[in-house]
Amino acid sequence: MEMLMALPAVQEGFNILNMFRLYAVVDGVVTFKGFFDNLTMVLLLITFFISIVLIAERLYYIWKKSKFNHNKVLADIQAYLENGDIDGAIAYLSRTDHPLHNTLKAGLENIHLPLDQIYDMMDSVMTFERFKLLRFTTAMGSIIAIAPLLGLFGTVDGLIDAFNQIAVTGSGGAEVVGKGISTALVTTWWGLIIAMMNIPVYNYVTNTAERILATTDVAARRLLIMISQLQHAE
Repeated sequence: MEMLMALPAVQEGFNILNMFRLYAVVDGVVTFKGFFDNLTMVLLLITFFISIVLIAERLYYIWKKSKFNHNKVLADIQAYLENGDIDGAIAYLSRTDHPLHNTLKAGLENIHLPLDQIYDMMDSVMTFERFKLLRFTTAMGSIIAIAPLLGLFGTVDGLIDAFNQIAVTGSGGAEVVGKGISTALVTTWWGLIIAMMNIPVYNYVTNTAERILATTDVAARRLLIMISQLQHAE
């Protein structure tokens, strides 16, 4: 019973807002108007909304590209090649805009070249597909690095302003200083939240992109074997 009473959920006066340190805003210590009196906070809010857009776009894009079965695609291509229908295989791959399909299509479109040159053509396509898969991740990485620093800058700037007011007016007190410090610390809080939002998404996108490209490279090498067998059969 004593352990249960120690849990925040059953403590007297518990408020779920306290879990997210939002009580300062609710209690009026830090007002939403106060956010926009601080240039750093405005920049953090803009960064926050940019992060939301980037996260949503990258998650949706990489999720679509992660849904593929390279074994089925290779089996279908092999069936086309066994029937001597190279144009049919190219048309089949052209129906889907995916790193795997685009890479293998480049190989079949240059099937008349030597094997090493065919692979070079496919590798150039994979390089371009890598760029598309990792698009905006540089921006996300920059946000991860800059947001906490921007928040810290806002806190330091707020503290300087709070103590400067005391020095200028010659008066202060816990209420005046506490409000200024609380407002200043909110910027660091937001900076950390923004960074933590982006980190898992950045890792997921980069890891999934590398998995897609690795699978595509394996499929490209298997296609070379098929092409080699086809050339020897001729």
